[in-house]
Amino acid sequence: MTRPTKCPKCGGELVTIYKTFEVDGHRAENVPVLTCPRCSIFLLDTQLFIDITERAEDFKDKDQLLEELREIKEDEEIRDILKQYTFQNHIKEVLNERGISLRRLANMLDVSPNYIHILTKNQSTSIRTALKMAYALGVDVNRLYTLRRIDEEYKEPSKTLYTRISKEEREQDEKIKEELKKMNVKLYVDEVLKKKGLRRTQLAARLDISPQEMYNIVKIRKGSTGIETALKMAYAIGVDVNELFRLEEVEKEVGE
Repeated sequence: MTRPTKCPKCGGELVTIYKTFEVDGHRAENVPVLTCPRCSIFLLDTQLFIDITERAEDFKDKDQLLEELREIKEDEEIRDILKQYTFQNHIKEVLNERGISLRRLANMLDVSPNYIHILTKNQSTSIRTALKMAYALGVDVNRLYTLRRIDEEYKEPSKTLYTRISKEEREQDEKIKEELKKMNVKLYVDEVLKKKGLRRTQLAARLDISPQEMYNIVKIRKGSTGIETALKMAYAIGVDVNELFRLEEVEKEVGE
């Protein structure tokens, strides 16, 4: 995270001074601190607390405190990076590459062509719909949706190709439609977090959402989670989105 150069209160130039702090009764000298001479305020951030703690004499649980502070710092850096990104769909590109019309994709998903048209305008959708589109088109979901910087422009194809489909293709489309009706999204967020040595609260901090919101995603929304959130979750953890959300055949309940 880039340190500020302007005072958030008056807009004046910030300067660096060196101060002495005490941590648990131990002195930490010559610690650089940003201050505004006009407002006489000091800006403290996680890195500063790390600097202070590192400069302090040894004290009980110093290493543990430093580890926790560095963990918080990493979470903040990931959060600040993700704030610069949004999602981008590549539906039209993939349709043209695969030689599949928008109407044909809509039929496989059992939705209206207008709905798919809306999605091509970068309208948000759920990770469930994104995974089902990927399945229908025979591509990875990362080919359909990616993260892009907010300040970057994306120029989508002006139109999608129209191609006639054969009887065999129509039959294949109907088969895919029936397969998709039996499938739903299963989450593996907790399993991946455990494997990575992370906690839900950490992931929430990296996404800049509350722990309750994180709980809702994992336990309530599940496959209804928005595609942008799903992609950012994957980035925040450092894994592929397919490791967190998988399209699987729904097992029938006993007695059905």
